[in-house]
Amino acid sequence: MTRSSFPILLFFFIISFCSTRTFAQQAEPLANSQTVRGTVLDADSRQPVIGAAVAVVGSTPPLGAVTDLDGRFTIVNVPVGRIDLRVRAIGFEDGMLNNILVSAGKESVLNIMLTGSITQMDAVTVTAKKERGEVRNDMATVSARTISVEETSRIAGSINDPARMVSAFPGVAGDATGDNAIVARGNSPTGVLWRLEGIEIPNPNHFSEEGNTGGPINVLNSDMLDNSEFYTGAFAPEYGNALSAVFDMHLRDGNDTKREYTLKAGVLGTDLTAEGPMPGVKGGSYLANYRYSTLSLLDKAGIVDYGGVPNYMDASFKLKLPTGHAGTFTLFGLGGISHIIQEDEGVTGDTLFNHADFGARMGVVGLEHTRTLSENSYVHSSISLSGNSSSTVYDEAPVPGEDLLVLRNQDDLNRWTTRIASTLNVKLDAKNKLRSGIILSFDRFGLSSNTWDDAEQRMKTDVDQRGDAATVQAFTSWKWRWNERWSMTSGVHVLHFGVDDATSVEPRMGIRFQQRRDQAFTFGAGLHSRTETLMTYFAEDENAENGTVQPNTGLGLTKAAHLVLGYERMLTEDIRFTVEGYYQHLYDVPVENDPHSAFSLLNKNDWFTNRALVNAGLGRNFGIEASLEKYFTHGWHFMATASLSDARYKALDGVWRNSRFNMGTVANVLAGKEWNLGGEGKDHVMTTGFRYSLMGGQYATPIDLQASIAAGEEVKSNDPWSKKEPAIHKLDVVLAYSIGRPKASHEFKIDVQNVLNSKTTVYEDYDDRKKAIEPVPQLALLPVIQYTLHF
Repeated sequence: MTRSSFPILLFFFIISFCSTRTFAQQAEPLANSQTVRGTVLDADSRQPVIGAAVAVVGSTPPLGAVTDLDGRFTIVNVPVGRIDLRVRAIGFEDGMLNNILVSAGKESVLNIMLTGSITQMDAVTVTAKKERGEVRNDMATVSARTISVEETSRIAGSINDPARMVSAFPGVAGDATGDNAIVARGNSPTGVLWRLEGIEIPNPNHFSEEGNTGGPINVLNSDMLDNSEFYTGAFAPEYGNALSAVFDMHLRDGNDTKREYTLKAGVLGTDLTAEGPMPGVKGGSYLANYRYSTLSLLDKAGIVDYGGVPNYMDASFKLKLPTGHAGTFTLFGLGGISHIIQEDEGVTGDTLFNHADFGARMGVVGLEHTRTLSENSYVHSSISLSGNSSSTVYDEAPVPGEDLLVLRNQDDLNRWTTRIASTLNVKLDAKNKLRSGIILSFDRFGLSSNTWDDAEQRMKTDVDQRGDAATVQAFTSWKWRWNERWSMTSGVHVLHFGVDDATSVEPRMGIRFQQRRDQAFTFGAGLHSRTETLMTYFAEDENAENGTVQPNTGLGLTKAAHLVLGYERMLTEDIRFTVEGYYQHLYDVPVENDPHSAFSLLNKNDWFTNRALVNAGLGRNFGIEASLEKYFTHGWHFMATASLSDARYKALDGVWRNSRFNMGTVANVLAGKEWNLGGEGKDHVMTTGFRYSLMGGQYATPIDLQASIAAGEEVKSNDPWSKKEPAIHKLDVVLAYSIGRPKASHEFKIDVQNVLNSKTTVYEDYDDRKKAIEPVPQLALLPVIQYTLHF
């Protein structure tokens, strides 16, 4: 593996900050207490909200602060533990931040957005407030969920990875073999859109291939993340190039007054996070993280010694640079490198059958600028450069036992994308808001893939293309808040893809009816589209004259119409029930241009095909989802989710079949509790939790064993997607113990995947050496141990 590292920008200076008025007497920091600070902004203009009252709910004596001229506040001597914050300002709806974890070793730094009230009353505080779990994007009406970093740290099975956390949501399933690919409402994982800081990014997972949206380990460390959003249907107009789900991630701001560090050491990696104020920049901050594979470190030290050690490293950073009248600039970056060498030496270990060398890389760096134009408008612009690549060299021994290895597969795939985007937000009045934007993407790529042809005894080219491509997206959305009960979002998204000169115009609409304070009905509908992987467009094949053809350069966009109906009910102050029914009509789906073929890209979850495709396929997904959730209050939480669904497709053979991802039933039950063990005045907390998951099996095309033996390779039967794999059952548990000190806090944590070590078959492969069909089971029991130090 080529040794490489990432530069990390760390600045170690402290700047002075503006004082704030507080409700509690300012004093020297008390033992087992911490500072809570942050900024309150107008969500419509991004201007600071001056004079907002920020209070710790239920504190004795009262703890709080009033925001200064920059919208900043500081509350000192907040007892460690969990708190709720209420934010009130004249002319705004109340802001309520629940379940904030205050730890001894790290300050809590918050960014709070307040929404203007539609009922303008002088010198009166408006009492309406957002419900818990509501997303920050007020243009989203249905199928939306906020993911907090704190949730991912305490929920069993998440192992601090938000991508694994979402599989607990209704209608969402993961990959039982351990990959964090996301299957939403019966759709292929390839339909997931990943975004970071509002910018589309490549798949942010280690060991990922082109066309794949999952991977075993997320490149982005959870210590860098702010609350993020996850959407599963009828997306808001600003989201394009997505069919099944949108994962909209955000980086948090670093502490702008104090240097802080977090050190983690565990099975999945050893990493350091640093944050603090930028020198000479009022309100400026830096945040940076670097992680390296723990197993790789142990391997290099000679402590572990086995084949196929996964090597990976990643780094990320965010610099916040406020400039006053010129607005706020933000520079951010993310990058990861992964590499693994695997050799199959059989059961005895003395016969080399094959050798595989795989490497993957991804990265993005971006510059954002947010500038207030008036008291009711602001513009957010960005420019970014992203890239991803992967390479594979696979050698095989034609005669087992001989030292000679013959090249069987070689891939080298590279893609670089420059994106320029700008979004204008305008609040016309208390009831009407407009948001419009444009996104320009310019790709440069080099694609090469060659595979050994046994029949012709030579390497054949599957793709060999270098060039460029452009994508243009534009959108506009309008939110109309008729009154405090009715609101509507409508708009349109336009996507133009330069490779095939295809254009999609996509109207969208969402309605919310708040029948009463604790009950609401929602509706969402819209058209959506997505491009395929570049390799699919430029795949090569040979015609009858042994000439090279590219059958899919004119392939169009895959499209879908989404319809969602929802109901929400707050049963108590901390228990919420939701149910959604949905229908998705997929059309212009790429299928093989053969009237006898059942091949459809709806069943692909990675890579590409060089079959000749046409946009003539169909698909339909429908189902109902429900969740019952108790938010974390009084030291415990629980969530139960269930979904019943059906996903089918039709290719050119005209037969409606089960799609690969028609899992049917997906359900989760999870709960957790915190135990304060240190007694009064001590910060000793034990956290326990479990998660039980039931996931219906995927569909597969049966393997024809006799035909496979005769051919010397896997041969499928003539009954596509007819075999339903067994349902997957999995129990995960988490146990953590944290100790808070005045200058530092420690946490010891173990998150055990598949405690019962279930070995249900996920899919099957043909093994020609054994002349047998071999099951591939779900991920075995895996204890993930981690130590964390905040200082």
